Amino acid sequence: MNKAFLISGSLFTIIFILFAYWQLNDPDPILWVPVYLIPTYTAFRAISGKVNSELMIILFILSGVAGLQTWVEMTAWEGFITDGLSMKTMNQELAREAVGLWITSLSFVTFYLLDKKYN
Repeated sequence: MNKAFLISGSLFTIIFILFAYWQLNDPDPILWVPVYLIPTYTAFRAISGKVNSELMIILFILSGVAGLQTWVEMTAWEGFITDGLSMKTMNQELAREAVGLWITSLSFVTFYLLDKKYN
């Protein structure tokens, strides 16, 4: 087992499990929980070095484009946090969703590059 896969896979698994859990309170958890469970699964598989490079490319493109689409839906930049983590405005929610999608994109490109380097 490669240490880079172990560390990055473990870190992203924990992050995405937390993201999926936090989405249970979201108005549309049926959309956002699976959005974070898919990268949880890929991160968990990466712990043992089992990465599907083609799937990482597809997921990277999908999550990157979805993040961009979500970002451009904002009508104004209002930041991520005001006086807490609850949703205050739609723009803050869209910003958080976009960045969450880009974090999944980061995980997919990380696993792709690690797979190319070590396999």
